[in-house]
Amino acid sequence: MTNHWRDIRHADLILINGANPAEAHPVGFQWFMRAKLDRGAKLIHADPRFTRTSAVADMYLRIRTGSDVAYFGGLINHVLQNNLFHDEYVRNYTNASFVVKDGYAFNDGLFSGYDPDKRTYNIATWAYESNARTGYASRDLTLQHPRSVFQLMKAHYSRYTPEVVSSITGIPVDDFKKVADLVGQMGKPDKVMTIVYAVGLTHHTTGGQLIRSGAVLQLLLGNMGRPGGGMNAERGHANIQGNTDHAISWEILPGYLRIPAPGQKTIADYVAASAPKKSDPHSWNFFGTNYGKFMVSTLKAWYGDAANKDNEFAFNFVPKPAQNSSWMSIYDQALKGKMEGLILSGMTAASIGPDSNQVRQALGNLKWLVVMDPLPTTSSEFWHAPGVDASQVKTEVFMLPTTHWIEKDGSFVNSGRWSQWKDQVLPPEGQARHDHWILADLFQRVK
Repeated sequence: MTNHWRDIRHADLILINGANPAEAHPVGFQWFMRAKLDRGAKLIHADPRFTRTSAVADMYLRIRTGSDVAYFGGLINHVLQNNLFHDEYVRNYTNASFVVKDGYAFNDGLFSGYDPDKRTYNIATWAYESNARTGYASRDLTLQHPRSVFQLMKAHYSRYTPEVVSSITGIPVDDFKKVADLVGQMGKPDKVMTIVYAVGLTHHTTGGQLIRSGAVLQLLLGNMGRPGGGMNAERGHANIQGNTDHAISWEILPGYLRIPAPGQKTIADYVAASAPKKSDPHSWNFFGTNYGKFMVSTLKAWYGDAANKDNEFAFNFVPKPAQNSSWMSIYDQALKGKMEGLILSGMTAASIGPDSNQVRQALGNLKWLVVMDPLPTTSSEFWHAPGVDASQVKTEVFMLPTTHWIEKDGSFVNSGRWSQWKDQVLPPEGQARHDHWILADLFQRVK
């Protein structure tokens, strides 16, 4: 979340997409209701299902699954075409005035630089035009340059008329226009809107585009970095927030530092390749400027006195993966027959991935699968899922019962980014064991 749960009470308008906070987050939802009851905030719920959130919303929009990018695109177009954006904020605190290199284009659904054979992009033309005098990105604070981000964006989103939005999303034109009028009022200094979403946006093949389009809308309205604003992800489970804050994701270290890459022998090499760079001389760039210091602090916290200036603060101890090691790439490897076995602990990609059918095919391509979970999951039971021929599945599945969260102690992080410790409430039942106990026992047996 870019803002805290409690901050939602300061909003004048709340857009909820891909989420059902009234049921999924009943405690956190009090702040939505405080905004509604105390400030007169309007709640707009766009979701394929009518839920308890819909029941208390001022407007419910039944939207086709995964079409939110067109919904946000239409709102962006409305704001741009009617000059309803927060002028001072957009000119001075976004990249709208930056000029993009000549050669950038978007035609027939593809951006410039696409290689159809490799199915990848060469993004050289997407970069900013450099100012020969300053060395930074060229800017046009009038926002009139035809290659300014503002004008390119205005042209790009012009396709999302109310009629087009309706044809894609299924939302009636009149209903969409009502929402657009409300959103258009939020680009004023004394108004603020928040967008709240959950896995209903995240878990699509276009999840990144869905969320970024909402962020673009918020930036145009000047609603980022303000009380009551933000692009706020409702974490469905404490460990989803902890996944990033505690750096469980393969590609980051604590503090959202990038994982080092092969060939980076020194911290200077690492910082040069990883730290954000200024595109404007007036940019603060606090994170990029202090990137090396953050990395050194992390290494010293991990390795203590063994991390010192003479040995690059033990930088060579940190793994440097040569390729994508996300869980999605793991399933790709299984699908290609390059993996024999897999141990799953507390996650089931057959439910949370963007392509459940492909995940089930990948699981069926293994020799063995170990699922560590308190209850059967869509991964442990994949072999008799609808459409799966169990006789063709060669995978041997082992189900190891683990402790439920109330049966173990440990730390977790909530959506407010508070790191907390919880104690065990109940002893585990039957043969259930803590995930760590099982892994440690496996290690000792293999050793």
